[in-house]
Amino acid sequence: MTIISAPGKAFLFGEYAVLEGHRGVVAAVDVRAFAWDVVALNDPGSGEEDPRHGWPECDPTAEVLAAISAANQWLAEQGDAPVTSRPALDSRRFAPGLRKLGFGSSAAVTVATVAWMLAARGYSATDDLTRRHVHRIAREAHRRAQGGGSGGDIAASTFGGLLSISGAEVRPLPSPPWLHMAFFDAGAPASTRSLLSEVQRGAAARPEAYAAAIEALGAAANLGHQGLNTADATRGFTAVRDACRTHGDGLAQLEALANLEICTPNIRRVMELASSLGLCAKPSGAGGGDILVAFATSRAALDKLSRRVWSELMVRPISDTEGLAEGVRAEDKSPVSSRISGLYRRPVRSRQRAVARMAGLDDEALRPEAHEPFGLEQAEHMIENVIGLMPLPVGVATNFTINGKDVLVPMCVEEASVVAAASNAAKMIRDGGGFIAHSDPPWMIAQIQLVCGPTATATAEEVQAKVLAHEAELLKIADEAHPRLIARGGGARALQVRVLASDTVVVHLLVDCQDAMGANLINTVAEVAAAPLEALTGWTPCLRILSNLSDARASHVSARIPPSALASRDWSGEIVVDRIVEASRFAELDPYRATTHNKGIMNGVDAVVLATGNDWRAMEASAHAYAVRGGRYRPLATWTRDSRGWLSGTMSLPTAIGVVGGATRSHPAARAALQVLGTPHAKQLGLVIACVGLASNLAALRALATEGIQRGHMGLHARSIAAAAGARGDEVPRLARKLIDSGEIKLERARALLATIRASLAP
Repeated sequence: MTIISAPGKAFLFGEYAVLEGHRGVVAAVDVRAFAWDVVALNDPGSGEEDPRHGWPECDPTAEVLAAISAANQWLAEQGDAPVTSRPALDSRRFAPGLRKLGFGSSAAVTVATVAWMLAARGYSATDDLTRRHVHRIAREAHRRAQGGGSGGDIAASTFGGLLSISGAEVRPLPSPPWLHMAFFDAGAPASTRSLLSEVQRGAAARPEAYAAAIEALGAAANLGHQGLNTADATRGFTAVRDACRTHGDGLAQLEALANLEICTPNIRRVMELASSLGLCAKPSGAGGGDILVAFATSRAALDKLSRRVWSELMVRPISDTEGLAEGVRAEDKSPVSSRISGLYRRPVRSRQRAVARMAGLDDEALRPEAHEPFGLEQAEHMIENVIGLMPLPVGVATNFTINGKDVLVPMCVEEASVVAAASNAAKMIRDGGGFIAHSDPPWMIAQIQLVCGPTATATAEEVQAKVLAHEAELLKIADEAHPRLIARGGGARALQVRVLASDTVVVHLLVDCQDAMGANLINTVAEVAAAPLEALTGWTPCLRILSNLSDARASHVSARIPPSALASRDWSGEIVVDRIVEASRFAELDPYRATTHNKGIMNGVDAVVLATGNDWRAMEASAHAYAVRGGRYRPLATWTRDSRGWLSGTMSLPTAIGVVGGATRSHPAARAALQVLGTPHAKQLGLVIACVGLASNLAALRALATEGIQRGHMGLHARSIAAAAGARGDEVPRLARKLIDSGEIKLERARALLATIRASLAP
């Protein structure tokens, strides 16, 4: 199979001005479009439908049709046969939640299509000469379809990295070692074509003012280019900061010229926050109001900005855009589809094969024999006084789309209906574009308790002031406790001091744990920092340990569902929306209801945490403490009706989890679960966990608000009781139906009915 992907783009400097002959600087971002062969229907020899079947062939957009035509024309010139088929295409990552981000999706699709066409005739997508051919063909096709453009988006999608563009010239720029960037979704998309049209109208009326604005924007591009070409961090960042300011001046002139708003209030405030933290930021692209880019000399500085921007403005960082992306390339596997029709009807072995294929794994990857056996010998090294094992079932939840990307979600749980309910709710959310989610940086809290001893002379307030005055050296001491963490990009990030009583002060060291849950390393940091704190303050360190209230490490998710997706045979979608909103309000008003509301969320959360070998007890403790952080126990997830009449849900959940160390590596089932998830980073796993929690909550509220919780739950409960009564194979669904019909789903009744079934079949 031929599978090609191409990245999106973000203009760093020179948008608007590049159309008038000035230089532009563009970066490739790792939001990718995919093109691949439409697969065969069946798995030869098995009689099973291939789970990948069902991806639609590409929509015949103007860009795609132009790309196909231009590529075939070029192939003909080379003496190659034309490609008569169209690829399957996936560009959903550019439009999470059905709202298109300004990362150049049409250019990425055009480049992926052209590269797929050439790859189908034997040209390598990663060969330098082929990339140059792809660039020329795709640029001509894109220009033909859109009637113009700078070509910066096509260049970024083709070559990747950091690029300088000037007319038809494209030159790679080496990324300076100090450069760190973050992109934010400012939440007010605008059409680039319509905005440029307004600018051009203003230019026709006031050509001198337009020339002055373009001159400022061109000067900004030159400054930015100079800064990004400078290896020295101080001089390079200073030039970039000056470029952002000059760009802002030019945009202000364009706004006055065209009588429209390019920099929205959100963008202006993010730029102010960046400046207050010693960073700089600017809107990216000629659309305005959509994407914002921030520049810094460290990832830690960007993390601090992200936290401020989210807490103050609810403007989210776009999680998939960290670092510069590789250009067009061949992929080992097509994008995952979490839509596997009729998965529950398949036998277990067929189910394993289907999930393995969709996750891009070998067909045999999920067979129990494919993993080292987990038995008493392994268990003996995990806990004390081992006497046995207690296996639990692992299922997979389907239909999940998170930030435009499908995932299959392993869940380990003993309760019937949890997996099915999450899958069903995810399907409803999928109709609204899927989940939109982002994570806080993975900061955990080391607590050092200081108590006033008999010889101490400083007051609690004096201790607080003294510790804060020595923040830099204390953070350095914390970093020295784990030098390997620093090498991986983590380390101590901030210090907080809280006065709990006149004789008790607690110091918080916030540490970026990267992909680890971090309990052991946080405890080490607390131990190492205790002695310097005692020497500094004269107060005595007592407890030194992590806090499991990981409120600095939360995942934030939202979803929107059209009423039509919530409707049932007996209930209209509009009524279901109203009833779910009322159920959510009940939880907001009443802690007794909020407790049960949150328990339903944790049904899904704990199942994923357990499947991936993480600490579900820590998750439970953190979630419930987070729910009461305002002084009153409240629901973690809330639901409202938006301006379109759609159901809108949001949730923030602490997600202190890891993908390295502990059972995530020592337990074969946990390793397999992470493989099914695509071997995510810890932040990505946190997003998945939070999304499953929100889906579980939606499923419960929809059932409660309509036919009641028991109707759907009892069907699955009956199957569980049937199995407990000794039913096997086809006996299980038959006995479950009889139990439901009898209205008595009890073990004794199941045994009696099973005996009757078997007697009726006896010869």
